[in-house]
Amino acid sequence: MSNTSNKKGSSLFLKVGLAVLAVSTTALGAQAYKTVWAPYNAYENPNAMGYLDKENPKSLTGGDTTHFHSTSGESFAQEIPNMGWGQSAAFDRGDGFFERELRPALAPGFSSNNDGLGPHYNATFCEACHAADGRGAPPKNEHEPIMEGFVRVSIPGKGPHGASLSPPGYGHQLSDKSVAGVKPEAHVRVKWVEAETGVLQGGETYSLRKPEFIIKNLAYGPLPDDTMYEMRLGPQVFGLGLLEAIKEEDLLAWADPDDKDGDGISGRVNTVWDLERGGNAIGRFGWKANSFDVRQQSAEAAYFDLGMNNPLFFYRYDDQQKDHKARQNCEPEQTDCLQAVQSDDFEMTPAQLTDVTSYLQTLGVVYRRDVDNPVALKGESLFAEAGCIGCHKTNITTGETEIARLENQLIHPYTDLLLHDMGEGLIGRPDFDASRTEWRTQPLWGIGRIEMVNGHTNFLHDGRARNIQEAILWHGGEAGQSKEIYKQYDAEDRAAILTFLNTL
Repeated sequence: MSNTSNKKGSSLFLKVGLAVLAVSTTALGAQAYKTVWAPYNAYENPNAMGYLDKENPKSLTGGDTTHFHSTSGESFAQEIPNMGWGQSAAFDRGDGFFERELRPALAPGFSSNNDGLGPHYNATFCEACHAADGRGAPPKNEHEPIMEGFVRVSIPGKGPHGASLSPPGYGHQLSDKSVAGVKPEAHVRVKWVEAETGVLQGGETYSLRKPEFIIKNLAYGPLPDDTMYEMRLGPQVFGLGLLEAIKEEDLLAWADPDDKDGDGISGRVNTVWDLERGGNAIGRFGWKANSFDVRQQSAEAAYFDLGMNNPLFFYRYDDQQKDHKARQNCEPEQTDCLQAVQSDDFEMTPAQLTDVTSYLQTLGVVYRRDVDNPVALKGESLFAEAGCIGCHKTNITTGETEIARLENQLIHPYTDLLLHDMGEGLIGRPDFDASRTEWRTQPLWGIGRIEMVNGHTNFLHDGRARNIQEAILWHGGEAGQSKEIYKQYDAEDRAAILTFLNTL
């Protein structure tokens, strides 16, 4: 009797154990499917987008990837709503790296998930230049360092694959910070000087400023007299996945390098080098459309801004000395940099690069506010009348991309991602096919939230424009006619245009 009871008890225990094991295995399998095998591109719930039906379609700046968190300093830091679980997890991991303070490389045999900074660098983490995923601010005067950007330098000529040529002893940007035992490349400051004054229709006066660079304590020799300088501040980084999904055929269709339609606008694509696949490709990221995709832009920023080698920039080659090859971001003349601690493996790991790329691709776009405001509607009409939409394209439908959640979205980024000649007033340095006066059309979505998120209203690549109106008044070259139309509008019409832009 006792043996029978024991057998029944053992059998019941075994059955319960097997049931628990089956449930656990099923749950683990489902989790593994979502984490490993399920594509990182699905809607979490395909039926959960009905809430957009009550919204004005004009407010959906990023299609159904638009979010509605617009009243806090985190308006640019929101993930695309209703993403699949795996993609959302990648977003969180990438966010962690993006905002993590980095530290110098550790000796071989020791490593952490945040070491590898330097030896030369401009910032200690990604958000230092893209605070809250928004715009960097320029220094107020020559007594402040450049904290949210850097100064790029080049000399006449072409480097490998058509890139700009760096000065002997230095890279493409001056690193004003370094690890212990290594000299910073230079002490860099910016002095603001008055460049132009004028009077708008109705008597309103304006003054435009431009930067003069004060560069001292050059650690590796003088810079040549023909060196070209250009300050670049960190731009806002939301919506990049949608811009990446704009079809190449659209970019080529919008390009009109010979101005065959006679409208005075002759945008063209920048042809850059695709680091991973080799060969030329159309650039669409960076102030001069000098990067092919979000992944390569991220890898380049990690290497040159933070000094972290990675799967795309594992070695440093020099365009002056062809036999130079270094694991760190060091020029051949920089012996102290070359002698600094070097890690045995990637400082930014392949997984970190993948996660940061996913994070930037899936930062959502904040919705457009006050779409029915009559003043803003008038301003929108005047914006088009002045010809601004010739470059700041309004309605674009995305194509195929690696994240299907971003496909077939009707978006309103107000950019064509093309290069346009902006006139001698905005002269900088060349970059691949971009001339010194050519710049990529900057997206305008979110422009009305910059002040709330980042606490300033500085615009253009170097922050010289202290507000949106000054940015408009700096337009020249292909945009010169539109600027003159703006200047001839009366004060009420100019205010309407600014009201419209601040709704974006």
